[in-house]
Amino acid sequence: SPNAGNATLDAWALERVKETTVNVRASLDVYDAEKATEHLEALIEDVSNWYVRRSRRRFWRGEMDADKQAAYQTLYSVLVDTAKLLAPFIPFTTEEMYQNLVRAVDSNAPESVHHTLYPEAAEADLDRALLNKMRLAIVTASLGRAARGSADIKLRQPLAKARVNVGSQQEEADLQELADVISEEINVKEIEIVSEVGELVSYKLMPNNRALGPKLGKAFPKVRNALMQLDPAESARILQAGDKLKVDVDEESYELDSEDVIVQTEAQGDTAVASDKGVTVALETELTPELAQEGFARDLIRTINDLRKNSGLAVEDRIDLAVATSGDVALAVENFGDYISSETLAVSLASGELSDATGQETVTVGGVEATIMLKKNN
Repeated sequence: SPNAGNATLDAWALERVKETTVNVRASLDVYDAEKATEHLEALIEDVSNWYVRRSRRRFWRGEMDADKQAAYQTLYSVLVDTAKLLAPFIPFTTEEMYQNLVRAVDSNAPESVHHTLYPEAAEADLDRALLNKMRLAIVTASLGRAARGSADIKLRQPLAKARVNVGSQQEEADLQELADVISEEINVKEIEIVSEVGELVSYKLMPNNRALGPKLGKAFPKVRNALMQLDPAESARILQAGDKLKVDVDEESYELDSEDVIVQTEAQGDTAVASDKGVTVALETELTPELAQEGFARDLIRTINDLRKNSGLAVEDRIDLAVATSGDVALAVENFGDYISSETLAVSLASGELSDATGQETVTVGGVEATIMLKKNN
C-alpha cells in the first residue's frame, strides 16, 4: 500500500484541486477571469513541480504495486478535473486532453469536455490543515533552494543542516512532520527548528525614500525616525506576511506596506539565508570531506545516467561500470560505491578501465578529471 508520506501527498493533490475549484468558481461568479486563471496557474505549478516531481520514483518503479497504482489514479483524477476547470479558458487544448484521458477509455462518457458539468467543491469541506501544512513545506523547500542560489552551492551538493524558523507552534509541528520531505528537497542531512528568528538573521528596516517622501511630505522625517525605533524582526514579520505596519507620530497613525519599507537581512555566522511569507531558512554552508565526497558521487551519478541514455540503454538495463579518476573523487567512488551502483543500476563498479565499453565519457568533477566507462550487463 502507499506509504504514509505518499498517501498524504495523494490526499493533498486532490485537496488542491478542490481548493482551486472553490477559488475559480468564486472568481468566475464575479466575472474575474484573470483571477480564475491565476488560481489555475498556481495549481498546475503545484502539480508539476511538487506532486509529479515528488512522485517520480513511484511512476518509474517496475511492478504495478498499490503505491504506483495510487500515484497513477491520483494524477489521472487531477488531470481530468483540471481539464474541466480549464475548459472555458483553453477550449481546444482541454478538448484534446479530455478525448485522450476520458473518451479513449470510456465510450459512455459525455462526448465532449464542454458537455460535462463544471466541477464543484464546498469551501467548508476543504482540509485546511493539510493544505497549510504542504504549502509550508513547498515554501520552505523553495527558500532552501534560494538560499543555496545566493551562496552559489548547487543542489546536488549535500549540506549538513538547515535551520528553519516559522511563525507559529502549529507550523513548527507541521514542519517537524514533513522534515524528511523538506530535507530531501533541499538536500540537507537534518532540519532543525529554531523558535527565535534572531538566531538566524538580523533585520534592518530602511525607509524607501522615493515612495515615502512624496507620500508623506512634511511628516516624512518624523515617520522615518519612528520607523527606526520599531522592533525590526517583528516589523519584518508583519511586512512579509503582507500586512501593513502601523507607525504612530504626534497623535497621527501611518500605515506602511512592503513598498514603503525595505527590509534588509543579514545572516548570522557561516550560513546562507532566505526569508519570505514568515518563514526563514538558514543553511550551514561548511562542507566536511564526507559531504564533499557525496556531492562528487551525485555529480558522477548524473553523468553516468546521461551516458546510459546517450548509449541507447533502456531504463531498466543493468550495466557494468568503471570510473578512472584520482584524489577526493576516487575516494568518493570508494566510499559511496553502493550508492552510485544502486542509482545507476550497476551490477559491478571497478576503479580504472573497462574492456569493450560501449559508452565512455571524460568529465571534470570537483576540479578532477574522471573517465566513465560502461556497457550493458548481459
